[in-house]
Amino acid sequence: MQVDILPTQAKRIDRSFFGWGFAGGLLGALILTLLPAKEAAKYVAAAVAVYFIWQRPQRGLYLLLLGLAFLPTALLGKLLLATAILAAGKNLIEGKGVLTSTGVDLPCIAFFVLVGLAAFFSVAPGGSLTVLPLYVLYLVAFYLAATLPSTREVSWLLGALLLAGALAGLLGLWQYKSGIQTSLSWIDVKQAEEIKTRVFGPFDNPNIFAEYLTFVLPIALVFVFTERRFWGKTVWAVVVAVAGAALVATFSRGGWLAAVIGVLVLGILWEPRLLAVTALLAAALPAMAPEQVINRAASIGSLEDSSNTFRLSIWLAVFRMIRAYWLTGIGLGTAAFNQVYPQFMVAGTPAIHTHNLYLQLALELGVPGLLVFLWLLMAVLAQAYRALPQLSHGDKGVLVALMAALTGFLLHGAVDNVWYSPKLTLLFWVVLGLTVAMGKGAGGSASAPCDK
Repeated sequence: MQVDILPTQAKRIDRSFFGWGFAGGLLGALILTLLPAKEAAKYVAAAVAVYFIWQRPQRGLYLLLLGLAFLPTALLGKLLLATAILAAGKNLIEGKGVLTSTGVDLPCIAFFVLVGLAAFFSVAPGGSLTVLPLYVLYLVAFYLAATLPSTREVSWLLGALLLAGALAGLLGLWQYKSGIQTSLSWIDVKQAEEIKTRVFGPFDNPNIFAEYLTFVLPIALVFVFTERRFWGKTVWAVVVAVAGAALVATFSRGGWLAAVIGVLVLGILWEPRLLAVTALLAAALPAMAPEQVINRAASIGSLEDSSNTFRLSIWLAVFRMIRAYWLTGIGLGTAAFNQVYPQFMVAGTPAIHTHNLYLQLALELGVPGLLVFLWLLMAVLAQAYRALPQLSHGDKGVLVALMAALTGFLLHGAVDNVWYSPKLTLLFWVVLGLTVAMGKGAGGSASAPCDK
């Protein structure tokens, strides 16, 4: 009897596949016939993406990480929301719970509630409310990244980030080779006159590009160490080389420090050999690196550097602003900042943000908002640290790489507002969510359904 059933099931699958294929082909033909070619191609691509994301919602995150550096923010937002809707719809049809616990729900919810309050009670509510949808996307990105992938799927998702990082790095190296024009606002003509080009890759600013590469490098290093196949190890080694060279060419001192901190975290928590390699590179740096790199690194912390003195003037004004609005904050976005900052400006120093993530959060959300954000970070990192002993060597390396990337990025946040770019903020929340997801394979609670 069983022998008779199997061919019948196979025929049903074939018929179903044929039916969907025929319907999809007919719809595609109609679209291509009725619409202009460029517009029709968009609809066909969207339909194909919807089909594949429906089959496996994790693919939406893969496409997000693959396209984050190159696609417009609006398109990334549509992709993210489509993934969330399709994942929720599929769970409903399959009789599964729509919501699952991340294990850090309380600080996460508290943070985004304070974000909403800051938007509604802003000194410039119209401007702040236009920023609020971005935070909705950040919450969706974090939740999907924390709950959709299994532990094994996290590495697959990160592969998309690394491949995109390699392409972005190659673009940056081409910019350096071609001597692409660099804005004078990015160069201190007195202290760093020998620097003619700072690459920015697919982004608008070399510091933002460096922040992006901060996520790529530690993950690529782990892939080099854990990949067993020669060709695979070669691919990831090329990613490390390209991303590392592009990072150097950004001449972003904050990015350089973030990368070093990321490697040190990897060495301490996962692979001690990286500490020895870092020490050797540091010793050889004066003899190997170009003069402009040495001079740029030596200017870290120098009060003669215009960029450093510029930040100090802004921070002094921002501390005064926080003192005046410490409980409620001024609200989200540049509109609120531009309305209040001129009243506290020091020495006529212009600014559109604080050049410091933590001061920015304290200013926009109030000191309670900053404290809740730090609570969320500590909850995620503590959960990840507890999971490390229960993971295999390879999975442990991936989790430590995520922690290293976050640590480097957050360190860079001490000297720049690393959330100024919505794309980088989106990447931060995805990586934070993937850090939570890695705990599922170690008995974490990220996959536990919420009470209905």
